[in-house]
This record gives sequence, structure tokens and C-alpha cells, in this order.
Amino acid sequence: MKLLKSLNTRSSGITLSYVYNILNMICGVFLSSFLIKSLGGTEYGIYQTISSFANYLVLLEFGVGTVMTRNISACRGQNSGKEKLDKNISTLWTVSHILALVIILFSVIFYFCIDALYSNSMTVSQISSAKNIFILISGHLVISFYLQAIKGIALGFEKYSFVSIQNITRILLRTILLIIIIIFFKRSIAIAAIDFFISVILLIFSIFYCKKKLDVTFGKFNFEKTIFKTSLPLCLAIFLQTIVNQANNNVDKFIIGIKMTPADVTLYSVALYIYMIFSSLSTIPISMYAPQVSMDMSRGIQKQELMKKLISPCRLTAMIGGTVLFGFIAAGKPFINLLYGKENQAAWLIAIILMIPEFFNTINGVLINVLNYLNKRIIRSCALIITTISNIILTIFLIDIWGMFGAAVATCICTIIGQVIIMNIYYMKNLKINIPYMFRHALKGILIYQIIGAAAGFAAGYFIENTILSFLVSGFTFVIVFGIGYMAFGATEKERNKIKKIFFRREK
Repeated sequence: MKLLKSLNTRSSGITLSYVYNILNMICGVFLSSFLIKSLGGTEYGIYQTISSFANYLVLLEFGVGTVMTRNISACRGQNSGKEKLDKNISTLWTVSHILALVIILFSVIFYFCIDALYSNSMTVSQISSAKNIFILISGHLVISFYLQAIKGIALGFEKYSFVSIQNITRILLRTILLIIIIIFFKRSIAIAAIDFFISVILLIFSIFYCKKKLDVTFGKFNFEKTIFKTSLPLCLAIFLQTIVNQANNNVDKFIIGIKMTPADVTLYSVALYIYMIFSSLSTIPISMYAPQVSMDMSRGIQKQELMKKLISPCRLTAMIGGTVLFGFIAAGKPFINLLYGKENQAAWLIAIILMIPEFFNTINGVLINVLNYLNKRIIRSCALIITTISNIILTIFLIDIWGMFGAAVATCICTIIGQVIIMNIYYMKNLKINIPYMFRHALKGILIYQIIGAAAGFAAGYFIENTILSFLVSGFTFVIVFGIGYMAFGATEKERNKIKKIFFRREK
């Protein structure tokens, strides 16, 4: 009975998680468009510039929430008793306090660096506004850090729905409050203030929930060195991955904010947001197939058979990621004009430059699950760090030559070399995986019709002056051309039957 209840809770959590992802994308696209048009490129750019700068403080989180989930799950799985469970929670909660103090210390240091960093790209009044925004963002990050630890507790107790409902509540509340406040107060500091306010409310509610529903005590100091030592390796591994993630998401905006203007940061942020949506959708199959990969490898499956089984998630990734990428190539320009204005039209090309290498990187991204099973994920993290450092250096050089396009090109080159070429060489040489075989079968019958569909869609809407009509014609043409080509000539029999069942299901 307990197992059934746990499965039902997990199922609800997964469903709510998908609801959140879709809602987050819809609200995110709408809000970014609304804020840029309401605040203007310069005012919104100040917020984006300081946000990208302050977000480096997230590096100090060290994955306490993830470690909290693992430790609590292990204690519950071993029926260790409440005393050991409390020791694990108390130890990691104490670590959270220490790291929060470190974050506050670095926030103070960062605060006094703002004048020197942005003296060439911002006016005196803009720097003054940026400092106030930074204070609120720093406070929001500290509270969010505690929220991550509490989410880790909730997930450890298998309260999946609680975490998803909290995320949905945050995005809805943030969207509603921002629309209301920005209509009457057109300053970017309102964004930081609302984020801070919502995080405080959620923290109070989360602590109350854990105390009442999970019987968790937060005030007790019960630090145990053994627990800390066993948790440290995972903390360091997550820290390494966080460095890469933060650098990839913020380094371009950070450098543009120093060397160019807030308005330029706004434009690049639009492209980066499109890229992040694409990346999020493309990586869905990777996590979906993680349990299957672990089970197959634990049974001693042969490499050749494993590769054949992995073709299915690779084709799914190519289908999802390629449809978003080439659909955006076809209809992205009028989409940007419609939502963000013609002054941000360059974001279309910048986003494409960022998305193309990531598309080829994620096609066989399911192999990350193989690395996880073999406990070799650190190899990919090291490759990503080298790629990131190279990206920073190349961005600084190319941004002086081509501006924002230089930053995008630098990211493109480094992604291709570091994540596509080097990692695939490693897969072939060390793991003996036939990468050309995987790519050939993953893209067969999909990529060619996505390219044809993108070309047809772009051409169909190119000469139409009306933005809405151009977007609709371009998008519709891409879907029709790609859909017909794929279904008629590209899809496997199994894929064709699955699609027919989805769209032509009849009641028995």
C-alpha cells in the first residue's frame, strides 16, 4: 500500500513537472517580450547585466539540495531511524548556513566591484540603479539557496508534488505581479523586488510545511563530520558542473555588459532565452531513458545491442530538437519581430548560431547516462570546463571584432570542438561506441526533411510584409513540408504506427 502511494505521488509529480515546464516556457516568452516593450531595451538590459553578474554566486551552492535528497532517501531505504535522519538533515542544513554566509561575503565584494566593471558601459545613474538591483538579487539568491535545500528534503521524503506545485505557484505569482507592477512602475528594480518578495513567502511556507508534515526540525545543531565527509565528493562534482552551466548561461551576457551597452545585453538575452528553450526541450529524452540504460548495462548488454537500443532516443532527440531549430529558422524572424520588436531582430541569427552546435551535441546526449552508470561523468565535466575557458577567451577576442555575433560564434566554435568532436572521439576510443553509426541512423529520414521544410517555410514568408501573416505562413509551411516528407519517406514503420495511433486513435 505504501509503495502504491509512493508511485502515485511520483506519477503526479512527473505530470506536474511537465505542466511546469510548458507553463514556464509560455510565461517566460510572454514576460520577456512584455518587459522589453514596457521597460525599453536599456532599462531591461541593466537588470539582465546585473543578473548575469550576480548569478555567479550560485556557484557557491555546492548542490546541497541534491545531496540532501540522496542522504534522506538512503536513510529511509535502510530504515535507519529518525535519529540518523535528523543528523543528516541537521548536518547539511548547517552546511547551508555556512555557505549562505560565504555568499553574503562575496555579495559585499561584488557590490563594490560594480563601479569599476561597468564604468565604461553605464552612466552614473544607471550604476546607482544597478547597485540597488544587485542587493535585491543577492538576497533572492541567498533565500533561493535555502529553498533548494528544503526542496531536497521534500524530494527525499518523496513529496514530488509539493516541489512541482511550489514551482508552478512561483511562475504564476511572478507573472501576475510583474504585469501589475510594471504597468504602474516602469523600472527594472521591480523585477528584482518581486523575485525577492516571492522567495521570502515560499521560504516561510516551505519551512512550515516541513515542520508540520515531515516532522523536520531546523533549529537543532547536530553536525556530524562523517556525514559531511561522505557528502563532499558529490558536492564537489555538482560544483564542477555548476561552474560550466553558469559560465555557459552567463559569460556572454557578462562580457557584453562590460564591453558594450545594456541595450546590447537585452538583445543577446532574447537570443539566449530562445536557445535555453531549445536546449530544455532537446534534452527531455536524455533523462527519460536514464533508468532503461542503467538496467540494460547492469544486465551486461553487449555494446552493439546497446547502440541499437539507443537509436530510438537519439531519433527522438533529433525529432524534437531539429523541429524546434529548423522551425525557428523558418519562422523565427517574424516571431522575434512580433514579440520583441524589429530592433531585436538580430537575436534570430544569434540564436541560430547558438542552437546549431547544441543540436548535434544533444543528438547522442543519451550517452551521458552510460557515463553515469560507469561513474565516468567527471570526464565530461572536465571537457566542459576546458571548453568553457576556451569560450571565455575567444569571446573576449571576437567580441571586439564582430560584437554580439562574435560572442555567439565563439560559443559555437567551442561547443563543436569541445562537446561534439572531443567527446565523440572519447566515446569511440574509450567506450568503443560506433558514433557514426548512431548519427547516421538517428538523422536518417529526419534531418533532410527538416532542412527542406525550413527552406520552404523561410521562402514562403520572406516577401510577406505583415509580421503575423509572415509568421503563420512560414510556420505552417515548415510543418506541412517536413511532416509530409517525414511521414512519407523518413519515418520507420514503428514510428509511423505510433504517430498514427496518436492522431488517428479511434474509440473501440
